[in-house]
Amino acid sequence: MVGGRLSGAGRWIAIRGGSHGRGGFTLLELVIALAVIGIISAMAIPAFSSIYGECCVKAVAWEIVDMVKEAKQHALVDDKYFALGFRTDSGTISLISDRGPDGGWNTGDDRVVRSLRLSDKGGGLRFGYGSFGPIPPDYAPAPDGVSFQSNNTLVCNPELAGNAGTVYISTASGAAVAITVNSRDFKCTLRRWDGTRWVKM
Repeated sequence: MVGGRLSGAGRWIAIRGGSHGRGGFTLLELVIALAVIGIISAMAIPAFSSIYGECCVKAVAWEIVDMVKEAKQHALVDDKYFALGFRTDSGTISLISDRGPDGGWNTGDDRVVRSLRLSDKGGGLRFGYGSFGPIPPDYAPAPDGVSFQSNNTLVCNPELAGNAGTVYISTASGAAVAITVNSRDFKCTLRRWDGTRWVKM
């Protein structure tokens, strides 16, 4: 102390509260902090998984609607049949421009314009409505998740007529959507499972 004032070293000790200040955490404090982080994570991860699954299934639903519109436009412009094939075994949706030499839709020799795989879109997507059941009261059951006839194929002719049906896509976290296409103008209706029933999106 110089003239009633603390020198540099003395000032540092006074600010620090003495020479015996703590320099870290105890083991108990670390264990408590890790336990709190674990509890918060256990609550947050299922909620995040559900939200992520719902986002993925909605994104795929809108992509399927775009493919239906594309099939409709091609059928009009090219004056020939186009189709959307739903392969439940491989989880693939394909825009088909020609059914190939075997004459059947949604088979290995189809001429495919583009495809999308559910597994590439994240969220554990799959065809089907799980335990939710089909849209009541008069929609056809679809055990594999697709109710379109002609080998799980939505066919669009140049007169914009074809086969009506519904495709269901769900996730392991409980999110699900249903895309219904009518047989006259290929208008799409989207529904989602809200936890108790199918509601329009």
